[in-house]
Amino acid sequence: MEYHWRLMAVECVLSEVVLLPEMSQIQAEEVLEMFAEGEGLESVNTSLALHLVELARDLGRDALVARLLDHAAKVSVNPEDQGWCQFELLKHQGASKDELIGLGITSEKEGLPGLAAGIFHHVSLLSLGSDDAAIFANRSMRLRVEAEDVEGMIYGHALLAHIAKEDGDFEESQLHLRKRLELIPESEKFERMEAIADLAHSHSTLGDLEQAQALLIDSLGIAIELDELSGILVARWGLADLAEISNQPDEAMVQLSDAMTAFMDAGEAVPELVIERISKLTAE
Repeated sequence: MEYHWRLMAVECVLSEVVLLPEMSQIQAEEVLEMFAEGEGLESVNTSLALHLVELARDLGRDALVARLLDHAAKVSVNPEDQGWCQFELLKHQGASKDELIGLGITSEKEGLPGLAAGIFHHVSLLSLGSDDAAIFANRSMRLRVEAEDVEGMIYGHALLAHIAKEDGDFEESQLHLRKRLELIPESEKFERMEAIADLAHSHSTLGDLEQAQALLIDSLGIAIELDELSGILVARWGLADLAEISNQPDEAMVQLSDAMTAFMDAGEAVPELVIERISKLTAE
């Protein structure tokens, strides 16, 4: 049976987006505008410039992306920074997969495992749906372990879990999801909320509904603590699924109604899918 609680960007973690350290989204946009106006360039180092590339790309500022990449390369101070600049430039230019693989191999040979791992992770994403995806994901993971890159290993396990799931190997997928959760620090509550919900989905797929329910309740608790609407929706939608599977339509209605109330209390529009599902349950 199909389970539907991952309503929003389930695979976001696979994109390996890096949040700007100690900067809010608004502050990042302010820095981006400052850069666009040619001010304060001396304070923008390679790492920050490359982070701003992601923001500029998301905002559709292609010309600024090119300027940021040029600036990042000019102020880079070591081979690894230079390699990241080259990697981002190749992506911006729409380089072929073979070109990216070549850069990954070179980076590995030059003793830059973190950079090589990031490149092979990206190549794996480009290869999803083919046998190459697992090959490059595992190569990336090996390098992350070598570099003791815990954050990278978290992304890597998420990717390997996704690949195993797509291949129908749900037990292997669950193994990677468990390892991912084990690596996420207790202090990273938002990440743990998402990882626990994903692990719950895996348990439900394998028919372990009690464990799935327990995990969803844990994820919901974190979501409520963080006042995170997306996490509340994911958890309550999943609990409603489990209730329906167990022939408990009243409990499913309670979960969906509580989800709707959370959005209303926050002054946000209730997702149409929630309204539609509540209407369907009411009509039955």
